Amino acid sequence: MIDKMGIEVKQGKVTVGETYPLYGIITRIVDDMPGCTTIEINNQVLAHISVSSEYLELLKKRAFEPAIFIAKITRVEPIECECSTIIFGKPANMAA
Repeated sequence: MIDKMGIEVKQGKVTVGETYPLYGIITRIVDDMPGCTTIEINNQVLAHISVSSEYLELLKKRAFEPAIFIAKITRVEPIECECSTIIFGKPANMAA
């Protein structure tokens, strides 16, 4: 599937210990503690990420916006990962 931005999305198997770019949205913030926060991506992937309280507020504000999550898989069933980077697009209010 190719979205309106020209990003192709494929589904496939993942391997524990490998790092992948995951495309989607934050559908839930499971644990909102600064330091180590747990988020849910696309209603199915649990991701652990180290964040400051300032960045945690940004995650809450932009939770339902599309993003790319750079994540190292730590478990396959259900999928869990350590997320090192989240790349959001331009905020909706800044779009031209």
